[in-house]
Amino acid sequence: MRIITNLILFFAINIFCSIAFASNDFIDKTVKELIQEKITDNRLDIEHVYNSKSMIDKVKANQEKIESMILDQIDPKFCSFKIIVNYNDGKTDNLSGHYTPYILVPVTSRYIKFGDIIQETDLTTKKITLDNSHNSYLTEIKDVVGMQAKKYIASGQMIKNSDVASPNIIKNGDPVNIIYSTGVINLKTIGTSMGAGAIGDMLKVKNSSSGAVLLGQIINKNTVKIGSDNE
Repeated sequence: MRIITNLILFFAINIFCSIAFASNDFIDKTVKELIQEKITDNRLDIEHVYNSKSMIDKVKANQEKIESMILDQIDPKFCSFKIIVNYNDGKTDNLSGHYTPYILVPVTSRYIKFGDIIQETDLTTKKITLDNSHNSYLTEIKDVVGMQAKKYIASGQMIKNSDVASPNIIKNGDPVNIIYSTGVINLKTIGTSMGAGAIGDMLKVKNSSSGAVLLGQIINKNTVKIGSDNE
């Protein structure tokens, strides 16, 4: 009988603790959601702290009485907020505090060698505050995957725009299709690449028939388009 009583008490305590944890989590989650609704950059996440521990403890202790929570003030410059908590007995409390916006950025999960094509498995993410982010760093994994390293990159490093480039799809000496296009004339011939480049790069090619050296733009893995302005 004593064993059964102890088991019942054990489960009751665990259920009570779970309910209390869920209650506290509900308050913090609601506050976070109210703040994030006002942040226009959907890449950002936030962490927040309250100005008064006694006030947040009071609100959490009275969670069952909460009727609504309304974001009354938010100041993006100072990252401050004020939330009005309305109770079902007509009383209110004010929750104020500060939040820190941060962003998850891709970082290398291994040592990247010069010339490596970066795969998704080569990357993980790192949380940094918005103040420490910089326009020179790539902030989306999709912008890094498939790019070619222009330098050696240590493990755990953020990746700058200047660290990577689109991989070369045409190499020096490769046979290429040459398309010559003007407003009224479209011709196609074959030639040889005189350099290496990625899609969108300008590249010199040699016409196999005439021997003429032309400058054109790479449009796919074996085609260079010559315009009248690029001769």
